[in-house]
Amino acid sequence: MKKHLFFLAAGALALTACTSEDVVEVSRTQSNVIGFENVVNKSSRAVDGDLDNTTFDNFYVYGYYTKPGMATPIQIFNGVAVHKTMESGSSKWEYSGKRYWVPGCTYYFYAYSCADIALANGMGSPAFSLFDATNPNVDNRALTLTQYICDSNHQHDLVTAENESITALESGNRDVSLSFSHALCKAKAVFTTDFPDDYKVYISNVYFSGFYNQADFNVGTGNWSGFTSKGENTPYVMLNVPANSFVENKAGSEVTTSEAFLIPKLYDTSKNENAQIHFTIAVMKDNETILERNIVGTWSPQWVKGNIYRYTIQISGSTAGIEPIVFAAEQSLSGNDSWDSSTQVNMVFGVDANGPASN
Repeated sequence: MKKHLFFLAAGALALTACTSEDVVEVSRTQSNVIGFENVVNKSSRAVDGDLDNTTFDNFYVYGYYTKPGMATPIQIFNGVAVHKTMESGSSKWEYSGKRYWVPGCTYYFYAYSCADIALANGMGSPAFSLFDATNPNVDNRALTLTQYICDSNHQHDLVTAENESITALESGNRDVSLSFSHALCKAKAVFTTDFPDDYKVYISNVYFSGFYNQADFNVGTGNWSGFTSKGENTPYVMLNVPANSFVENKAGSEVTTSEAFLIPKLYDTSKNENAQIHFTIAVMKDNETILERNIVGTWSPQWVKGNIYRYTIQISGSTAGIEPIVFAAEQSLSGNDSWDSSTQVNMVFGVDANGPASN
């Protein structure tokens, strides 16, 4: 784990082949049906809000096949829902309208799951492109989740998978293996303090804002592109804080927010790309509030998919007059078995003493 210190001054349609060729070549037997086996980080443990092997029940699959001399690929899956069922204590994956392997053909499969529901209602649109023989590039033959939204109105884990270039056999075809991985990143804030003894610092109204909340994700390449901010208001996502929680100058005393899903991006400082973290602090002594302020910090995130970012913000002040108030923010990755660790980046927080903008 790499760490850097940062300082903050106060202030479903299924399409099947209709050619006679397809009817002749397909062996329509139960043993030759196309099946699926899938995992989300098989060795992972559950994390609140994540899709893992215990909470992952549905996904949507897209796929087609080609063969030598075929000018037009045959699409056999177009957003078909695949559901997990239990049989004799073991999980199986089922879908409606069985498809069968065509021996000698090459198959391409792509899939996604977003909180086990299909993307709709302005939260993102799956767009599937068949292989183009005149432009044989994976970007032109894969599933793309276009204009995917991730902000306060759409907070879900997004996992995707692909399995390309499978050659169908006469018999003995195995289930299609789809190993799903996280396409988003997550972030949370942790507050500590070294105010003098007998001071309590209450944290509230914590949220990220100003980030890119819309982009396109190509399941074939695993890359995000087309970043933008959608909507009339500044994009934001709230970070929940435990009720009536506060931090003191004691070992182990901290306030940890909930995690937020975010679209990964390496923000470009040369283009003034940045995001903000907002929070309110109230400093109390002897049950009296002696200071209350809204703080906003600005930095250029370096967010990578599959990573959890932990922002540790230390609130400190002198014993005389509580001035100056200085905040030191530490960014680190908080990994677990289902999310990978990654490189972190220097960030500089600036403060708007007037407090956060209204949302």
